[in-house]
Amino acid sequence: MSQREILTNGNAFKRTDGRWGGVVWYLDEHGERKRKSFSGTTKSEVNKKMKKYIVEFNQDKNDSVESLKTLEEGLQNWLQVFKFPAVERTTYDRAELIAKNQIYPQLGKKVVGDITSADIKKLLNYWMTEGYAYTTVKKVYVLLNEYFRYLYQQEIITKNPMANVEMIKKANFMSAQGKENLPPTETITVFSEEEIEKFKAEAFSVFSNGKRKYQQAAAYILMLNTGMRTEEALGLLNLDIDLEQRVHAHSARCKRSQQARWRHCGER
Repeated sequence: MSQREILTNGNAFKRTDGRWGGVVWYLDEHGERKRKSFSGTTKSEVNKKMKKYIVEFNQDKNDSVESLKTLEEGLQNWLQVFKFPAVERTTYDRAELIAKNQIYPQLGKKVVGDITSADIKKLLNYWMTEGYAYTTVKKVYVLLNEYFRYLYQQEIITKNPMANVEMIKKANFMSAQGKENLPPTETITVFSEEEIEKFKAEAFSVFSNGKRKYQQAAAYILMLNTGMRTEEALGLLNLDIDLEQRVHAHSARCKRSQQARWRHCGER
């Protein structure tokens, strides 16, 4: 397939009807000589239209050339030009390693414009069956999704192959590898007596001018002593506290209700 090419910079001329015309000659993708005609009331207007057309033509040509690159050429260039300046160096290094180790070996030599959704799915399935971690395969998916979205938004490609590709569900991924998708175990850390005393001392500590370092020290101690979660402590109201019994009002009400039931049973 031939590359489209501008043959002239545009020729403006005055027509017999007094208006101005212009012509830009070019080669289409089949190598055929074609012309694009323009008209306007002034020579300047026609020249401006031809200039705009040539700029857009060359831009489309560049985009077309980009889509003819191999994935390795195109993705590597995108990483260096767009990804590198926008992220931390460690993030860029991880993305480049994913491209070099998990993408280029399988799809690197394929032309960008020829890559299909089936190619992407095959790539993801390949690394899944090879026993790679779910997080690694997901990084492959995320990187390719970001790259092809850029190409589509810039109209370098007319169809985004990632549009019909979803990341494999983790449960299915783990099942395909013969593994269970178990939720992470929650680890509960219990303070020692020494740590509790340090916590209390820090909670009520003050600056050299006597001002307290922490405004909610009492709340911290309450949560430490009761095991309350943050949202539970924030939801407390004055009527929730029984100052006489020195307990949570709900606990006091339950205790009184229980005592009443015991008395009632004894009377019977």
